[in-house]
Amino acid sequence: MTHTPPLERKPARSYVPLALMVLYLVVVRLTIATRPDMFRSAAQAAVFAWPMLGVVAVVGVLGTWIMRRTRRFPEMWDDGVSITWRLWIPVALGIALGAEAIVVDRVTHWTTLAAQQMHLPSIHIEAPASFLIYPGGAVIVTILYYLLLVPLFLWICRGRGFPVIAALAALIEPATQDLNQPGGVGIASAVFVSDYAMNLGQVWLFRRAGFVPAVLLRVAFYAVWHMLWPALS
Repeated sequence: MTHTPPLERKPARSYVPLALMVLYLVVVRLTIATRPDMFRSAAQAAVFAWPMLGVVAVVGVLGTWIMRRTRRFPEMWDDGVSITWRLWIPVALGIALGAEAIVVDRVTHWTTLAAQQMHLPSIHIEAPASFLIYPGGAVIVTILYYLLLVPLFLWICRGRGFPVIAALAALIEPATQDLNQPGGVGIASAVFVSDYAMNLGQVWLFRRAGFVPAVLLRVAFYAVWHMLWPALS
């Protein structure tokens, strides 16, 4: 693992990226305040409410503080990690996993069934709003699911058991969102496996290359799955 050596660790390499991500969320919130109809549902809009963004900021600061003190993670954007690992691998993985999600949907038609169940034309937010909202969603989800929980449990376990921690952390999103998919166990299982692979990739990148690469994986995934695919289909 190519981390920056402890004596060369630079707080700005973590706190500045975190501040920029939170600032982006504020910009998204201020933009959508004038267009609340951008969202498909009230649940989507609630993610960008001011109280939620406050929680995200607090979790982000606490998670970054613990992450840096475990000394078992690179800085968020670590110049001791190659640009290939910081940028190209996360983007390539996100694109590949987004393509996989499209294949799963083409086979199972689960998004059509889900939209019908919720009485919506689609589960995807329409462009151009999608190009603003989904990257913000990627930041929020990754901070809440991983930035605090993974370093905290690794610290509690004295640096041991990362594979188990990663496997369990990656379950959070698919276990809370995919098990009740319409269409039966087969469809729910296919969607669950697809989402689990993406989440596990994020946790692995978080440890291997830093937190920003983990976010970039989800942004690239959303770009294919939630932005480009709906616009082209």
